[in-house]
Amino acid sequence: MYEGTDIVIPTCNEEATVPELLRRLREACPGARLIFVDNASTDGTRERLVGGGVVDIILHEENLGYGRSLLDGMRAGTGENIIVIDADLEYFPEDIPALLASLERAEASYGSRFLGREGAAAPAMQWYRALGNLVVTTLFNLLFRRKLTDLYTGIRAFRRDALALDALESPGFEFVLEISVRLVQNGAAIVEVPARYAPRSTGASKMRHIPELLRFTRRLLALRFGAKPGRPTRA
Repeated sequence: MYEGTDIVIPTCNEEATVPELLRRLREACPGARLIFVDNASTDGTRERLVGGGVVDIILHEENLGYGRSLLDGMRAGTGENIIVIDADLEYFPEDIPALLASLERAEASYGSRFLGREGAAAPAMQWYRALGNLVVTTLFNLLFRRKLTDLYTGIRAFRRDALALDALESPGFEFVLEISVRLVQNGAAIVEVPARYAPRSTGASKMRHIPELLRFTRRLLALRFGAKPGRPTRA
């Protein structure tokens, strides 16, 4: 089932989570190609990856940004489906099968931390993270007439032929916005499936949330009212 699927995992100082992440990815997605892109880690992340068995590893010797890591990983793959998941184990590799299954009815699928939680507790996260996500998601929905609940999820899936990778350019966290905008502009459907979430217990978030929120808002407006790229072509 997972042959022809590339799983792209950006890393930056995730030594504590890489061994468990590798184990769970292999159990949840046997046969998938694992592509790790290490963004200048200074701990033992690289050694953990090299010692973890057969995976593809792309090494950035300087910090090129979250978006650049994702883009390099996507470009390195050849599978018809692309999965992106963060390396900190806040998201569950076991939710990947549901994302892949939903690509049969849409070009992209996002794992939502909020979907299907009517009457249940919201996922445990800092209030400013939840508020920032809500603001950006709401603005995206208004600008592009969508009904997403979790634009800034860290687990998502795409059909490779739905994205023109050469049109993507944002090097930082706003890359996630750009992917969503380009998908919509190319006429792709985005669906959501429920995703489990467990706030990280080790390490520190790489995102500076308040400054990032301001930059995300500016970038989203620029993407909405800027030039549209050409449609992707099938190989």
